Amino acid sequence: MQSDWEEVKLGDIVSITGGLSYKANFIGHGDSYLLGMGCVSNKERFLANGARLYSGEYKSQHLVTTGDIVLATRQQSDNLPILGMPAILPKTFANKNIIVGSNLYKVFNDSDVDNNFIYWLMKSFDYQSYIKGVSTGTTVRMITKSNIENYTFKLPPMNIRKLITKNLNDLDDKIELNRKMNQTLEEIVQALFKSWFVDFDPVHSLKNSNGGDLETIASSLGISKEVLELFPSEFEDSELGMIPKGWKISTIEDEVSIYGGATPSTKEDKYWLGGKNYWATPRDLSGLNSKVLIDTSRKITDDGVNKISSKQLPIGTILLSSRAPVGYIAYSTVPISINQGFIAMVCNKQLSNYFVMYWLDIAMNEIKNRAIGTTFAEISKSSFRPIKLVVPTQEILSKFNNQIQPMVDKIITNEYEIKTLQKSRDTLLPKLLSGEIEV
Repeated sequence: MQSDWEEVKLGDIVSITGGLSYKANFIGHGDSYLLGMGCVSNKERFLANGARLYSGEYKSQHLVTTGDIVLATRQQSDNLPILGMPAILPKTFANKNIIVGSNLYKVFNDSDVDNNFIYWLMKSFDYQSYIKGVSTGTTVRMITKSNIENYTFKLPPMNIRKLITKNLNDLDDKIELNRKMNQTLEEIVQALFKSWFVDFDPVHSLKNSNGGDLETIASSLGISKEVLELFPSEFEDSELGMIPKGWKISTIEDEVSIYGGATPSTKEDKYWLGGKNYWATPRDLSGLNSKVLIDTSRKITDDGVNKISSKQLPIGTILLSSRAPVGYIAYSTVPISINQGFIAMVCNKQLSNYFVMYWLDIAMNEIKNRAIGTTFAEISKSSFRPIKLVVPTQEILSKFNNQIQPMVDKIITNEYEIKTLQKSRDTLLPKLLSGEIEV
């Protein structure tokens, strides 16, 4: 710790104010946006899906703008540790009316300490440990405004604060860039899948071409003439409606090998202690930024793997969460064991894992409609297996895989780089804020 770092309370720099006690019937309408706890993450700066349209009245004290910080006032589960965590409003919300909801606190700051520094301070392990220690409640953990304002820390001089913020922001910006790149790549793959295997655009184009130039038709579809020539130019009737001639109707159980999972007893250390094998629950998929799973929050031992009937599934296994909730999808880049909340698909037949992964998106409405349950919906393997799908020829499947492989490879590479950058950021954060290392 540097000698010129001053010990202060957070309340000496900022003040904490409560959010708007809103009325639910005004949500979903209007031109303003109401922020809820869904905008707060323990990983990201801000989650846009936590903002909802709002048409009710509010006061100016409840408004926030780009660069302002809001905090989660409560936490319902240790599985989602957001209590006291900050979210900082991005530039995308500039020139909009943004209202802080009642489950958030607004950080009011008119000091010379930049909000970005405050944000990183609130992401530190020391701050999080303090918040956990002063929180109250059992089912729902809560904190007060004074809890936050009483947090004590060492404040570095302004020039050091700026350097600390720049180092951490640079890492976070690179993480965000990779996330956006992956989002774009996934959208491209999804669009290609829909064009070829749902809308059958190449077949329609050939059917309506009237002998037109194939090079021109292929170019308009964004594919090569070689690929276009593999598609039929006619449709035929099927139980799923009109499909390309020569393609077939099948069921997902006939095209992939389907597995379930289990949870070895958590009371038995031999299943968990020192475990190095990846073991997934739906929660591991809930925070993914792409359909790629590179790690799990828990690991199990070899004994733990052997307690699960499906044992360890291979790299490339496609995971579908079957309950709590139904619908998370991921491609596993590691050998994986799973709990009972999944339907896992090993693609060891004609269909590739990439095809199956993006088919699940298209089939999701039917999948969810087959789910049953009162406390929470669940789709069983027996309900999932008979779902029908259209299977193209092997030649077209191969071309699809070849075309998307570089994009999927890039998504996976980006995910591993994100993990490395996050580790660097999380390692640097406490050392920079404590003065252990100089910037």
